[in-house]
Amino acid sequence: MSSASATTTTTGAGLLEGRVAFVTGAGAGIGRGIALALAAAGARVAVTGRRGATCDDTVALIAAEGGTAFALEADVGDVAAVNRAVEATVARWGRLDILVQNANAGADSAHPIALEEVTEEDWLRQARVAWDGNLHCARAAVPHLRASGSGRFIVLGSAFGLHGAAMNPVYSALKGGDRGFVKSLAREWGPYGITVNAIEPAAATEPTQVFFAQNPAVRDAYLRMFPLGRMGAPREDIGRAVVALCSDLMGYVSGQNLPVDGGLYTAL
Repeated sequence: MSSASATTTTTGAGLLEGRVAFVTGAGAGIGRGIALALAAAGARVAVTGRRGATCDDTVALIAAEGGTAFALEADVGDVAAVNRAVEATVARWGRLDILVQNANAGADSAHPIALEEVTEEDWLRQARVAWDGNLHCARAAVPHLRASGSGRFIVLGSAFGLHGAAMNPVYSALKGGDRGFVKSLAREWGPYGITVNAIEPAAATEPTQVFFAQNPAVRDAYLRMFPLGRMGAPREDIGRAVVALCSDLMGYVSGQNLPVDGGLYTAL
């Protein structure tokens, strides 16, 4: 295998050349990893999130590797902000081929809470990001994804939405909704050449790594649950899975909820 072929195999270099991607929640964690992976594969990337400064940091990392990106501050729960950000992306680059709806209320999943303690505000706060965010991104993107001819819409879900989670009823319910949303859009948008999928990731983000460093016994017990013996990396594992789904190599895959988890949830 030539060095060029090896690079394409491991990074996806060139797989998305000429395409334009829009990634929400891309200022840190899995979203940043996805943005970096898409850019490395040749896509121009709109890096969006609620905090402009962290999005700028992601853009700087992409630029340092020779990629093309720009930052947009947008809250997916705000329909006008999402519309403005998508239109700004199309105005800048003339098209939109990929939208990755990564923004979610995942931080809430780290704080177990019994159902009887859940407030109306808890539900609405998380639903605004998860359900409203999915809806706003999908509606803003669809005319452009249709024009692309090979549009890709990807939602970052959670295994909680597939198997449930005690003491996490709100997040589990919302993530379970991703499944029906993705399958419905896959049916509706398929005739336009648009594929719609969800990824359920198991990745060690920065907060997770800090927690594990402080609690090595918990880390070791958790890692023993993974058949591959490790948690995924936001860029190398989750990001490259997104690249694959966005490429022509997986253009016949649609309506799926794909665990990218090192075999953790083999029973799903």
